[in-house]
Amino acid sequence: MAKRENISVSFTPQQAEFVAECVASGRYQSMSEVVRDGLRLLEHHQEERKAQIERARALVQEGADQLDRGEVVDSQTFFNEWDAELDALEARQRRKAE
Repeated sequence: MAKRENISVSFTPQQAEFVAECVASGRYQSMSEVVRDGLRLLEHHQEERKAQIERARALVQEGADQLDRGEVVDSQTFFNEWDAELDALEARQRRKAE
């Protein structure tokens, strides 16, 4: 078993009731287990958020690089291509639904 460190934490009455209900449900053995599970979820959420930000940064950099190379289209061409892609997607979805 991993080493544990005792930390005092204060909860609102609603949070304390929720933690107690989680333990009473039998899913958790103790309030500490509930809190550790919540912390694992928070850690996972933050890792996912960090990954999303990194993907967005990479896409922005890709766009900036394309601009630097002169790989751009005017807005009318962009929206015409976008509309065509959306029309094709809608047609595929309609065919699947039939």
